[in-house]
Amino acid sequence: MEAAVEAARRGDFLHFAGLSPDQLAPLLRQKDEDQRSLLHTAAASGSLQLVQCLADRGAAGAVNDADEEGWTPLHSATSAGHEAVARLLLSLGADPNASTEQKRTPLHYAASKGQAALAGALLDAGAAADSKDSTGNTPLHRAAATGRVDLIKLLLDRGRAKLEARNREKQTSLLLAALGGHHAAALLLAGRGADVEAEDAEGETPLGAAAAHGKLREGLAALAKGEMTLDDFMLE
Repeated sequence: MEAAVEAARRGDFLHFAGLSPDQLAPLLRQKDEDQRSLLHTAAASGSLQLVQCLADRGAAGAVNDADEEGWTPLHSATSAGHEAVARLLLSLGADPNASTEQKRTPLHYAASKGQAALAGALLDAGAAADSKDSTGNTPLHRAAATGRVDLIKLLLDRGRAKLEARNREKQTSLLLAALGGHHAAALLLAGRGADVEAEDAEGETPLGAAAAHGKLREGLAALAKGEMTLDDFMLE
């Protein structure tokens, strides 16, 4: 099993292509110490050819198997940014709403890592834009916290994500963008109607958080009052 796992980690298609059905079948049923299958490892490697090979030879039935932390092969592919592999897994029946022990779906990882095309594929496959992880963060929270403007647009336009969703600390996506000093992300959210005065559990607001980041506070206030629009900031 160790040799097979190492070959899968390298994305070594030829290693598996040379195995007979009797040799490969037991390997596909085994899991490593973290309860990860060969399909998990192949998905993380990013080798589309290898994932397709394993799926064709019996691994497709493990497409929704989870490791000890709840990660499926789709989580592995998405977190590593392997769009083609993720699309293949979705075509094999991978659940776009599978969640880890921390309640994170593949869309959470695509959103925080700026994988817009991959996030679009997940949404097309039925991923829920407003799913919350164990901290209460939605994919929109994660995109905002990392300043991913393209993901914010995608989640709002195609995912119909809720602007005012709150995490466990009562923070909105706009507040997280403002706290991080992500000007474009914060202005976009405010321009789309996010409340610039929404208080979190500690009484912090996006306007208050923006004060530490140059002219961001002025921009948010101007958008909220209707004195400026997103066109003035050339964000859309």
